[in-house]
Amino acid sequence: MNKPAHLFLFLFALGGIMLGLSFLSPKEKWQVGPFEIGYYTPDELLGTLWSDDDSTKSSVPVPENTALDALIEATGSAVAPLLSGASKLLPVKKVAVLDTAIQLVDVKLFAPFFDALARLAKDPNSRVRVLHFGDSQLEGDRITMQLRDAYQRNYGGTGFGYVALQPLVAPSSLAFENEEGLARKTVFGRRDTAFADMKYGHLGSFTLVEPNDSGQFAGRITFKKRNWGYSRARNFTTAKMHLEGASPSVVQIRVADSIFSTRIFPAGEWTLALALPSEDEFSMRISSEEQIRVYGISFESPFGFHADNVAMRGASGMIFTKMNAPQFKASLEREAYDLILLQFGGNAVPYLKDEAHAGRFARALARQAEYMKRLYPQAAFLFIGPSDMARKDGLEFKSYPLLEELTLQLRNEMLARGVAFWDLYDVMGGSGSMVDWVNSEPALAVSDYIHFTPKGASKVGSSLVGALDVLQAQYDAVIAAERAEAQRLSDSLELHKQMNQGTGAATGSTE
Repeated sequence: MNKPAHLFLFLFALGGIMLGLSFLSPKEKWQVGPFEIGYYTPDELLGTLWSDDDSTKSSVPVPENTALDALIEATGSAVAPLLSGASKLLPVKKVAVLDTAIQLVDVKLFAPFFDALARLAKDPNSRVRVLHFGDSQLEGDRITMQLRDAYQRNYGGTGFGYVALQPLVAPSSLAFENEEGLARKTVFGRRDTAFADMKYGHLGSFTLVEPNDSGQFAGRITFKKRNWGYSRARNFTTAKMHLEGASPSVVQIRVADSIFSTRIFPAGEWTLALALPSEDEFSMRISSEEQIRVYGISFESPFGFHADNVAMRGASGMIFTKMNAPQFKASLEREAYDLILLQFGGNAVPYLKDEAHAGRFARALARQAEYMKRLYPQAAFLFIGPSDMARKDGLEFKSYPLLEELTLQLRNEMLARGVAFWDLYDVMGGSGSMVDWVNSEPALAVSDYIHFTPKGASKVGSSLVGALDVLQAQYDAVIAAERAEAQRLSDSLELHKQMNQGTGAATGSTE
């Protein structure tokens, strides 16, 4: 029979061996085939018993990303000549902890968006359009769909806007199936160098219609309305398509085997309307004698509010200066966007080495936003900072150590360039919030500790709508105060004029 003392001695010896190994094992993990092998350090085993301050320490090595560093350097050299006469950066003070409001140096920077909403409220036949760029957090129309539905409920409009003809992840309102003869090309990620003109449309991607066995360029895709998502997004009444072909292109909309409508696109680059059936399932066939690029198709209504979701998986937001500037500018002007949202930064977080590296990335990303702002000054611009992200550090998941510094740097750089900033890191709850979102019931984030669940994305989208509502109220108050002051000055001048006229009349009567 084992005595209690023997068990105690065994556990004590085992603990001593584990602690001894933590001193003897190298701090860096070593690679064995596809696996990384390592052992706990003393502070990971003993926590605060070993170290009084573990808030900033991390035993996790930072992976190299030479492509990201190249993009940072390329952005600086590419943007400089395009931004002649760039404004001097404004000093911005450090923000208070957990600032969940939209931050900007002047609320009137949002005049393009809020004035357009005011016009739409008075004239239902007008339009307001929003463009939401981002990384994989937006896939499947996430976050954008809550923004769109909230404003469509208040201002009218249906449909979910622009999408690639071959999306990596289809929007929640419509399924894309049975595609033939279509190839996806993107300006982000692994780019096809055969297309040197860099014409990718304003979605940063196009669908290439490929030749079939007979040598004709032909493609086909089937659309099926889904029973989930927001009803207004599903109830689109029309569509328009942006494509470019070296020869005329024939676009047919079919229901089963019957042709519902036909549209012929002349040679060149065109955006034309398409008639759509009311059925829940229909298909599209595109054909031409020469190559076709389809830059996007928009499912919408003729009037009201529309928001386009552009998810770029793996992108860091450094691609806009690479795109064909005349085409990009023309596309933005054609769609007449009133608000452009940029949501990037998360894909760079795992590769940041130190505060200086975070600062260089923030400046490079801010230059991209400034470039777009100068390319298309008719819109308000809002940058959404990266969410909290966590990685396993020893025995627990912790937020990436440079995420908070990156957020601060991005905020300062964006505000100094006249771009509004919304701190998603603070909105989530700051450091450690991603772990809380993963562990919540129901879960608001998935177990990769990076991406949101549908419920989490819905919460972010609703929070964005709330922040915009608060900002709109502030804008309305400023405009109302300016109008009241203008009226007061006008009334004072009129009164002064009347008094002067009265004095002149009285003097003339005495003579």
